[in-house]
Amino acid sequence: MACAPQGDLGRPAPSLLTDRALPFVGRIAAELRGEPASWMILTDDERELRRRAWRFLMPAHEGQSIEAAIAELSRARVLPPLSAPVEGYHHALVASRGDSPAPLFRRIAEDAQADRALLPPFLAIATRVMEADEARLKMLLHVTTLVEGEARAAAARVAENRCLVAWVRDEAGARAGRYRYALERLAIAAPQREAIDAERSVVALEAEIGGLARLDVGTLEACAGYAARAEMAAGGLEPGRADDLGDVFPLKR
Repeated sequence: MACAPQGDLGRPAPSLLTDRALPFVGRIAAELRGEPASWMILTDDERELRRRAWRFLMPAHEGQSIEAAIAELSRARVLPPLSAPVEGYHHALVASRGDSPAPLFRRIAEDAQADRALLPPFLAIATRVMEADEARLKMLLHVTTLVEGEARAAAARVAENRCLVAWVRDEAGARAGRYRYALERLAIAAPQREAIDAERSVVALEAEIGGLARLDVGTLEACAGYAARAEMAAGGLEPGRADDLGDVFPLKR
């Protein structure tokens, strides 16, 4: 998987494995773990949200091949959400070094800048998805007929979306932490002027990550219980009686 042909945003090119098989197995695995998992069709924005989440859920350095394979299984939900150790990026960076540390500082700056550039589009698409989820939940208040399991599937998708946003928020912060860890190790071992630009890039990334806090999605750790409560409330939902569901997903009036 780590050596697969590249698509956009650094992702593997579309394939039966990455687009069909792994997500199918991952959805089943997530259900068995009690995590939110909906079989409803993805909206265009939900698909884009998952596409843009990919970068932040994968290791930043191509030398982290083992971590990348594990992260791909985690991203596809075959495994639960996992986070790479803070020192992994630094180890991969140092293993790729040449005769000068300057390129390593530049690589940190470039990776941090690339992440920072991708955060505003992710925030924009996440905001649209959450607004659509709000409309989806309100629709449950007014439909004349609910198909068996329909409300539960909708609640699971809303929880699924919010948990993904929480995961990206946490991993974006973790990536910044890995860049800072590598920067500090290099600055101690081989201080150079290039460290200044790297430091500025990491600081700018950390500031940009703060924007994700505007999305009120709760903690990733609480997602399994959050989804269970939502699905339980949705399980007995009848048209015009969504008070229990509204307690889990507060609706704007």
